[in-house]
Amino acid sequence: MAAISRSYLQDQVYELARKRIVSHIYPPGQRLSEAVLAKELGVSRMPVRDALRRLQLEGLVEGSSGRGLWVSSLSLAHARDVYRLRDLLETVAVELAVERATPEDLASLRRAVHTQESAAASGALGKVVRASMVFHNALFESAHSSILSLVLEQVWAQAQRYRELTLGKSERHHQVTHEHAGLVDAIEARDAQKAAKLIRSHVTSALAVVTSHLEGEEAGVDLLVNEKRGRPGAVHTG
Repeated sequence: MAAISRSYLQDQVYELARKRIVSHIYPPGQRLSEAVLAKELGVSRMPVRDALRRLQLEGLVEGSSGRGLWVSSLSLAHARDVYRLRDLLETVAVELAVERATPEDLASLRRAVHTQESAAASGALGKVVRASMVFHNALFESAHSSILSLVLEQVWAQAQRYRELTLGKSERHHQVTHEHAGLVDAIEARDAQKAAKLIRSHVTSALAVVTSHLEGEEAGVDLLVNEKRGRPGAVHTG
């Protein structure tokens, strides 16, 4: 029982640290000290060390024992890699869902879309995010592939960090809900070609929003650098 308890604690610490990284409570570049985190979470350093090791394997944490550890950075190049993987993996997921989704799966997807519509209408960002995640989880479950779900979970942890940056764009919330509803229609109709086309369009639209945000941030950084160099208003475009 002691071994089970220790394992349960390690999982709890890992899930909490992971959630804080994904939601930017621990922002990109933040140093992650075992001692500080252990004190903050009210645990010993052992489960923190285990959690950081797992997060490092997932690419959410960078560094080494010699240099220290920190939350991995975000960039436009990295975002493009993440969303390219989303495109590939989620296309496979919807194609499998077309083949394997049960009536219960379809009912879960419909409920998720309905919940998302209500959340988007309320304008509550937290509800919108949770409803979107419920939909995607239901979608991946309807593929009935444990190995695909495992890989998608890791990719989605990376994608979620970018999604958190663009939550204020309410027009996207309604668009996403509409895209999800169309996707369920295609799955229910067993139309693999249409479902694949819709999910690719969905991921492409999501990346466009992230790209716009990151390009704006990078332009702002360049502007600040040039102002410090005595060239106000100059923006690097190379």
